[in-house]
Amino acid sequence: MDVPSTSRTSRIRPTTSNRRLRQRFVANVSEDDEEERPPLKCISHGQKISEWAWKSEGRQNTVFSHLIGRSGLAPLVATSYRSINKNIVSAFVERWQPETNTFHMPFGEMTITLDDVSTILGIPVTEKSVSVDPLSFERSKILVQHGLGVTSQQAHEELVGVQGSSVRLEWLRDLYGDVTDADPEEHIRHAARAYLLNILGCILFTDKSGTRVPVLYLRLLMNFDEAPTYAWGAAALAHLY
Repeated sequence: MDVPSTSRTSRIRPTTSNRRLRQRFVANVSEDDEEERPPLKCISHGQKISEWAWKSEGRQNTVFSHLIGRSGLAPLVATSYRSINKNIVSAFVERWQPETNTFHMPFGEMTITLDDVSTILGIPVTEKSVSVDPLSFERSKILVQHGLGVTSQQAHEELVGVQGSSVRLEWLRDLYGDVTDADPEEHIRHAARAYLLNILGCILFTDKSGTRVPVLYLRLLMNFDEAPTYAWGAAALAHLY
């Protein structure tokens, strides 16, 4: 964390929430009564990532593991969590100042930096920009079909079911969660892309649903040797804001 210097540290009142931010967590607001909502709902994808069987004892997945390593995103596998203290998260939310993108702490202000992202996640922060254009339904269907090795009908049904250019994390796991070295090489490559798309949706680019991931990121996973040339860490930090 970066702690910007400030000459007004003693004047900061961290227990006084920003009014606009506070309103997001206040229920049934009236002139005479304000009732705070319970702690925030935190969604953990640690269990979802571990449900992929490629690391199971006795299962041969050297080819799959090698592809994940080549992508440069392998460190993300170890950064998911199974539980978290919701009260601590709520406390940090109360101290967050959207005008300055900093936490107002008793000792001053703190913000999240690229160095923090690099240290915690272990992914590139200074390579090519992660820039992807929105996709139409038809282009999304073609990308899913070729990138994940499914039929046109399978891609169509999944995209229609989600009602957007996204796929469900569960669908990805059901397709390739039991991949092994005994499978054809092309099948393993499709499985590796599905897994990488899964961890992007679980860790870097989560949304409020907690169940799906945009397929547009699949475009950056088509070439396993090119994937590590993107600044995934910088994109993750930007996504936070």
